[in-house]
Amino acid sequence: MEPLPEPVARAIVQRYARILAAFGTEIGARPLVLPNADFFPDTFTGDAKSLKRLVKRMQVHAGMADIPIRPVLVDESEDAHGHAHSGGCGSGGCAVPRAGTDSPARLTEEGDGYRLAFEPGEVRHPVALTTTVARALAMVFLAETQTPETPIEAPVELSVDLAAVALGFGELLLEGSHVYSKGCGGPSIAKLTALGPAELALACALFVARGGHSARALQKELAPTQREALDEARALLKQNPSIVRQLDEDPARLAAGDFELGTAEAPLLSRWFGKKKRDDDLSLDELEAMLSAAPRPKKAAKKDRETDELSALVDEALRDARADAE
Repeated sequence: MEPLPEPVARAIVQRYARILAAFGTEIGARPLVLPNADFFPDTFTGDAKSLKRLVKRMQVHAGMADIPIRPVLVDESEDAHGHAHSGGCGSGGCAVPRAGTDSPARLTEEGDGYRLAFEPGEVRHPVALTTTVARALAMVFLAETQTPETPIEAPVELSVDLAAVALGFGELLLEGSHVYSKGCGGPSIAKLTALGPAELALACALFVARGGHSARALQKELAPTQREALDEARALLKQNPSIVRQLDEDPARLAAGDFELGTAEAPLLSRWFGKKKRDDDLSLDELEAMLSAAPRPKKAAKKDRETDELSALVDEALRDARADAE
């Protein structure tokens, strides 16, 4: 797997830092939740009672046990939004249920709490289920803790993914970002998150390093693609130890883009964009879309020069990359 382009890596660091700068006090010190018996000791049978128990346990892991959330199983003939199903092969193995990016939409306010709807197919697929629950809880967290001074960063889907990582669910999202499955149509890859494995791996590596969690325990639970992405992310942080220190001591500084990313002997920008041929996870159009969402310093005149220099650097890198691709 190719490393993340430097501007995208910067954007992930900035956005994750912004989550901590805005909501770090409410998030607190969270455990690294892994899909094993230590964190999920209950037997899951796929019924409403098991679903309720799973959601409540994940709320406890996220420090959100006091928020009323009512998980429900929707009718077999409808999806989580009340739309009729069109059918399918009926084997249950043709595809991974489509969850992830829809999870915030399936939340509805209900009195002083929330209703969280699940399709039967999601309940039968452990990765789809835990990814959906993790992202839904992240959405609830952001909705409950945002203020006029600290609104949810747009695009909301990216903030949901990063908030889920900060709440301790990075491994669950990493698994949901690249799900290999076989069905009657042949092998397929499903993506149940807004961010891909490389971006989520970087956020996960930041969470692990900042919290002093076991990277080895995390790696043991990951599929090969996600494990490789985590290795790349950890190598990046090893080259830039000040990033983790600043994330703990002054996340607002990282959120403003006031940091260096790379090494003196081999700058990451030249290493990533100096190749004539590569197979990046993101297309250039997707990269530009990601960069447009990267946090910028707000109402800070002293940062205008730094922001302009960063923008010029990114623009130059993109022009060079497009020239190489042509």
